[in-house]
Amino acid sequence: MLSKLLKYEFRATGRILLPMLGAVTGLILLANLSVRLLDRVQSGLLVFVFGFVIVAAFIAVILAEIMPVIVMVLRFYRNLLGSEGYLMHTLPVNVHQLVWSKLIVSLVWVLVTNLFIFLLGGLSALFQSGTNLAEIFRGLPSLAELAEMFPGVTAANLTTLLVEICVLIILASLVSCLHFYAAMSLGHIFSRDKILMSVLFFIGITILFNVLGNLLSLAGIRHAVNLESFEATWRTVLTAGGWAMLGLAIRGAILYLLTVLGLRRGLNLA
Repeated sequence: MLSKLLKYEFRATGRILLPMLGAVTGLILLANLSVRLLDRVQSGLLVFVFGFVIVAAFIAVILAEIMPVIVMVLRFYRNLLGSEGYLMHTLPVNVHQLVWSKLIVSLVWVLVTNLFIFLLGGLSALFQSGTNLAEIFRGLPSLAELAEMFPGVTAANLTTLLVEICVLIILASLVSCLHFYAAMSLGHIFSRDKILMSVLFFIGITILFNVLGNLLSLAGIRHAVNLESFEATWRTVLTAGGWAMLGLAIRGAILYLLTVLGLRRGLNLA
């Protein structure tokens, strides 16, 4: 049943986000052409038009970054906490499947949108500079070459670091989604002022985790300043990445439990 929920969720969100990505792509292409042509035109009207296209592309990129979050929040609210929730909670699925269907789709869209915009930005920079993409790939050092550049660091260490970075990005995205879900679920336990309570829960959860994160960071900084060698620093970086993954996993588990608790216990649908 989870696969059917995912299919339905991807279809519903894709109707909004895919046209948005297409529009952003078109605007970025037009903006690149506008930048190329801006210095060659003399007409004030054309200068205004090209400038408007560049500004519109910049605004579209910003909106594309936040649109998956907006869609994520609205879908969770309307589907599980709003009037559609009466139908969704009568389906032959449990709460975990409902939450994971929203969570997986939101994660995919957040990652895809950011990667897509990053690639578009990189290609735009190459287009403006006239650099050949193949030359850039040929100039990138291999893991073995990077290991030679940093004595005491092996290719396995670099691979571990890359894996840690990828896992941290995924975990951070999951935690961000669950942060919204938990706040909305807990806020809708109340019979009145559900939106206000959701906002207050969001702020409260943010403050709590920020305080705990800052305390742990201070402890890590005190340890880092006592390092005496590059190898020790590198080992500390890898260890810190592992602890960061563990911290995000624990934070995500707590937020997930709060989300499920809010959906199960005394939920007042809008």
